[in-house]
Amino acid sequence: MKQNKLKKSSVFLTTLLLSGAVFSASLDKEELASECQFLGASLSQLAKANLKEYCTIDVGYSGSMMEQSASLIRGERMELARDNLDFANRTLARVASNYNDCPYFSSMTRPFTQKINHLIHELDSLNQRSSN
Repeated sequence: MKQNKLKKSSVFLTTLLLSGAVFSASLDKEELASECQFLGASLSQLAKANLKEYCTIDVGYSGSMMEQSASLIRGERMELARDNLDFANRTLARVASNYNDCPYFSSMTRPFTQKINHLIHELDSLNQRSSN
């Protein structure tokens, strides 16, 4: 009986951990802005380090948009920040899916698009919480 309870509770905890429910704390405004700033700087550095590659301008511009989003979030201009994040995400998704034209950046931008999608979700959650 006791062993069965222990087994069930360990399965429950494992499921909880694997689902990410334990670590799904939402970001606050400053953390969100810092993430945007960091991702934007990373994209800008990636573009500057590879100036001769095709699609460098797209990657660099996406980095600038991300950095601008950080400033907009800090200034409480959430709708404009979301528009910038959407634009950067679409641009990087196009680069990632266009292997023939952007072979160097194609695989490098996929993790950025995943992270930007997460930031967009967090920004939407933050907006929803602040409007309530």
